[in-house]
Amino acid sequence: MSLLKKNKLVITVLIVFSVIGFAFYTYAMQPPTAIENKKIDFTGSADELLLKITDHTEKWQDKIVIVTGEVTNIDDKGIMLSSKIYCQLKQINDLKKINPSNNISLKGRIIGYDDLLEELKLDQCIIQ
Repeated sequence: MSLLKKNKLVITVLIVFSVIGFAFYTYAMQPPTAIENKKIDFTGSADELLLKITDHTEKWQDKIVIVTGEVTNIDDKGIMLSSKIYCQLKQINDLKKINPSNNISLKGRIIGYDDLLEELKLDQCIIQ
């Protein structure tokens, strides 16, 4: 094989791998879908959600829910609903709008259930 043909082959292979690498990178690095645009899997009270979750915790991972309950605790990153659901707020500034012992409705993503504390955890919560 002549030197000219080798150069053309090497350049062609480099271009093909570059295009494949760029396509993979742009697909893998897409930003996540905003929670505001995701489909809601459950709407209801905190007690109803806890009853459903404790039976099948794996099934509810990464599901979007709208939950209503009484604010029982407020900390610097989120709130506690009905003493059993911890919600990390998407906008920390929203904490100023929340008063303890008021009923509130939040939309959030389920990130897990803590068996030890018997506490459900939500993140990216927004006030409805």
